[in-house]
Amino acid sequence: MHSRRLPLTLVAAACVLAVLHACQDTPEPTEPDLAVTVVKKTLTVKGNGGSGSGVVTSTPAGIHCTITVGVAATTGCKAQFNKGVVVTLTQVPQAGHTFKTWSNACSGTGTCKVSMTVNRTVAARFLTGGPSPLATKGRWESPVTSPVVGIHVSLLPTGRVLLWGREGEAQLWNPANPGAGFVQVTAPYELFCSGHTFLSDGRLMVTGGHSVGTSGIPRTVVYDPATSSWTITGSMAQGRYYPTTTVLPNGEVLAMAGADEAKAPVAIPEIGNGSTWRRLTTASLAIPSPYYPAMFLAPNGKVFLAGFPQTSRYLDVGGTGAWTTVADRQVADRTMGSAVMYSPGKILYVGGGDPPTSSAEVIDLNEPSPSWRTVPGMAFARRQLNATILADGRVLVTHGTSGAGFNNVTSSIRAAELWNPATESWSTVASEATARTYHSAALLLPDARVLTSGSGEGGDVLYENSNFTAQVFTPPYLFNPDGTLAPRPTITSAVSTISYTQPFTVETPEAGSVSRGTLIRLSSVTHAFNQSQLIYPLTFAATGPTTLTSVGPASANLAPPGPYMLFLINGSGVPSVAKMVTVGP
Repeated sequence: MHSRRLPLTLVAAACVLAVLHACQDTPEPTEPDLAVTVVKKTLTVKGNGGSGSGVVTSTPAGIHCTITVGVAATTGCKAQFNKGVVVTLTQVPQAGHTFKTWSNACSGTGTCKVSMTVNRTVAARFLTGGPSPLATKGRWESPVTSPVVGIHVSLLPTGRVLLWGREGEAQLWNPANPGAGFVQVTAPYELFCSGHTFLSDGRLMVTGGHSVGTSGIPRTVVYDPATSSWTITGSMAQGRYYPTTTVLPNGEVLAMAGADEAKAPVAIPEIGNGSTWRRLTTASLAIPSPYYPAMFLAPNGKVFLAGFPQTSRYLDVGGTGAWTTVADRQVADRTMGSAVMYSPGKILYVGGGDPPTSSAEVIDLNEPSPSWRTVPGMAFARRQLNATILADGRVLVTHGTSGAGFNNVTSSIRAAELWNPATESWSTVASEATARTYHSAALLLPDARVLTSGSGEGGDVLYENSNFTAQVFTPPYLFNPDGTLAPRPTITSAVSTISYTQPFTVETPEAGSVSRGTLIRLSSVTHAFNQSQLIYPLTFAATGPTTLTSVGPASANLAPPGPYMLFLINGSGVPSVAKMVTVGP
């Protein structure tokens, strides 16, 4: 029997139909679920030698690394974190030990922040023993001899210091090159016991002064740091000896108090624009001797009178002026104490009185009904002291006497004290080489140190027995725990003008370790009161490996126009050398 064979063409067709049938009946395959892969990066903490011990922990959790005599433990010192997460490492020294520094992916002594874009290694170095006295008390540098008694002292936008006393000519000094000595700058007339503050363009406006004894003069002169030249401008309506000058939001200057040509208190305030003056005829207020009242621009745009009178007031400078009462201080007599606005609208008043007091009080003008509140006092009672805002916002108090009387030089206080606004507490720091009481001064320099000068040439101290030195204080924030100088953030470039509410950038190699900074208006100080300094805090965000961004002050009420120092502050609390900038519209 023979089998029947189908033609090859029919066989091929059948195969094609079978395939098509199979394609139609079989559902299309679906793609498998794709698993989400989380990329991890490893952070390793190790010891970096050193004789000390401590613990390093992380946020988010993962690292809890014990370092013993410079060697990291075998467990707890390595962890994985999601790629891109920013990990913050915190160090805690063992009792009796101190933390020296981070290295590898971090530096300095504060918290260490690392971005886990790649695997990272951070080394921590601990030392035995507590911190060096330099790291807790700072250091006074060797005194420099001055040709004059530094009673009136101003930091110029050039970085130089202009100072004068009663005898001799005004002098220029460069703290960045102290060995170059002093350069005489002859003023057009005697500027002793004048008021002074900076105009919005960076020129120094000097108001009033004296002729015979305590008789005031009405003259006004402006010093231009760019040309080192003086220009006599329009005179005030009355002479002023011991006046206070306060810059206003529009850049004009208020002159308040002092004694006139007849040695009587000047009751009517005046406002100058650098060339002419106008009187606030409906704001008469006689402030008795010794004048130089503590006055500040308030957040509401008015001028706040903090003292010497016990009753503090607001002065509205609109129109012909008006006073309103704010609150009485807790301590009635703070004569020749010192006041400072340590944060926008917040004022510390410390010391003063006869006999002197160590007490302190604060007021917050941002509150709806401001009132004075007592805070812990200094270690020493002081009169004839100076209060200086530091680059990080703390306040340094220097000089003064604890003895009764106007200027008791036998009871002078050489130890300086630091006030921390965050804790409202005091710490005693290093002592000056020489005593400074009446007619002393202090101001912040661009390198974040403090210059002190003067004392004498009055207050029953003869000219020849006066203090003809200046001395520089290096604060604790410039030292590592072991007493070596701490590495500082650097400003490689920054804008020259910062506008209100507008963003600005700063270039720095340490962008990853800086999140805050400060603007501090240049100082102009005399007779226990700095008429120009104030501080505005800044928050920075890193927008690139070497770029920081911040926003200018919210208004001219909080930072009036004029010359400022711009400081960067790293995670260890160490400030940069300042960049001189102008704040304005």
